[in-house]
Amino acid sequence: MENNNSNLDWMVFWSLHGCTPRSSQVKLINKINWAIGEGYNNIILEAGTGIGKSAIATTLANMYEDSYILTMTKQLQEQYLNDFSDILVEIKGRGNYYCNYKGRCDFCIKAEYKLRKCSDCQYMTAFNKAKKAKNVITNYDYLYYVGVSSSMMNPRELLILDEAHNLEHKMLELSSFNLNREYIATKFGIDIFTPIMDGLMSVNRLKTDPSYWLDLCDDLIEVCKERIKEIEGDGKSTVQVTLDEFENNPSKFSNFDYMEKQILESDMESFSSISMGLSENDLIIDLPENKSIKSNNMDISAEFKPFSVSDDTQKLLSLGNIRIFLTGTLGSREKFCEWNNINLDETYYIYEKSPFDVSKRPIYTDFAARLSGQRNGAPNWRNKKAIHKIRELLEKHNGQKGVIHTSSNEQAHWIMENLKEYPFMFVGGKDRNATLKEFTESEEPIILIGASIKDGVDFKGDLCRFQIMFKIPYPQLNEQVRYRSSLDPKWFYYQAVMSLMQAYGRGIRDKDDYCIMYIIDSSFIELFDYNRKFFNEYFIEAVQKKK
Repeated sequence: MENNNSNLDWMVFWSLHGCTPRSSQVKLINKINWAIGEGYNNIILEAGTGIGKSAIATTLANMYEDSYILTMTKQLQEQYLNDFSDILVEIKGRGNYYCNYKGRCDFCIKAEYKLRKCSDCQYMTAFNKAKKAKNVITNYDYLYYVGVSSSMMNPRELLILDEAHNLEHKMLELSSFNLNREYIATKFGIDIFTPIMDGLMSVNRLKTDPSYWLDLCDDLIEVCKERIKEIEGDGKSTVQVTLDEFENNPSKFSNFDYMEKQILESDMESFSSISMGLSENDLIIDLPENKSIKSNNMDISAEFKPFSVSDDTQKLLSLGNIRIFLTGTLGSREKFCEWNNINLDETYYIYEKSPFDVSKRPIYTDFAARLSGQRNGAPNWRNKKAIHKIRELLEKHNGQKGVIHTSSNEQAHWIMENLKEYPFMFVGGKDRNATLKEFTESEEPIILIGASIKDGVDFKGDLCRFQIMFKIPYPQLNEQVRYRSSLDPKWFYYQAVMSLMQAYGRGIRDKDDYCIMYIIDSSFIELFDYNRKFFNEYFIEAVQKKK
């Protein structure tokens, strides 16, 4: 699609009504339009906090009227919708909609298709609306599912990827295959952990011997085939109609057979991919702890993680003719393109520094001890000096809200256990969004703590006057991380730098805001000195010695 909008012609498409675009936004939109006109398929915009990337993204979407905007979290997706609801249509996974028959719409995935009774399914209504909309706001997980795994969404002119610095990490997650215990048990009547429940095999045996999983996938594929035959059996099923016919009048067709067939075929593809990967030894088997399995916990999965995700990344990127990557912290455009298999020669890079005053956002290296690594088989972060340092900082900011960033939930709970006198609020897991909402609405000086708040959240004003980085957020060592690091050792350190810089950006969101960050893990010295090229100038200029 050719774009003739240049200079200020695009102002009629400006998305943030009631606000005049800042000069930096005008400049950036003009640069992006120029790059598109020059034929660049990939455009990277690295722009710091306060530039207003979401307004830039939605203005571009408004201009082209054929776009997907992807976010990493549903919370950020909702923020986009709140600010730009007049030009965006939202779609999320089934579990976010309520089924008129029973509970949430993901019940329809888990139930036998013959049980379906919804003639006005909330999820299908939202899905049909999104299919026809000019501009769709969704998340990486959902578009991967409907665009890559099941081909229910078609490519568009623009694919705008917010928080793109996390693209490879997200694709490693999305390209992993899950056999969810509850899903398989409810839909297929099989407990995937039966050998462990019956005492026939150990967790370690199931991790290292793929034969059980190969046989299980074969059995599940056969069940899917039988279900599809049942749907197609009478010759009058909705599988005989086109997708457009189904979308235009879904109530005309009984029991949502069309979508059931799509889901079953998607399941078959996943089961086949697991079998193929295990046969070729391209997948790592990762299982829950024995205690969790034995407790009959249904909300657990067997995970099959790939060593490489370059093919799946390209499939996701193919859903946009033009790809615009938005991020506040990229680290290295060369490494970003290399690790995501993006052609550097077809990529146009734009950088805009955040305008926020460095005096209002200092980073103090106030070390307690070396908290990364291990000693005598025990993690260094279990260090009483760290508890003393955190207590000292909390007393210094008594009466203020703040955030403590950990690298794991275990670390968060350890800190809370040792500092019970402070008003902590743990965030993580399924209740993440509800906890963040409670934290935001509370007027009490709560300290938010957890491993999942380094990006994708905003803590404006008094919500966060200080942040503590407990331990440098190196990736957790597993077979997948070890393999990825073996290809390029710098990759491991890059992940830590990205997480650290993203966490830094949570606490100051406008020019009048202020927030202090403390780094108490002395491992930062090594990371900072030997990987400085990955840190942007916005972070580097803020680093100071202990106050």
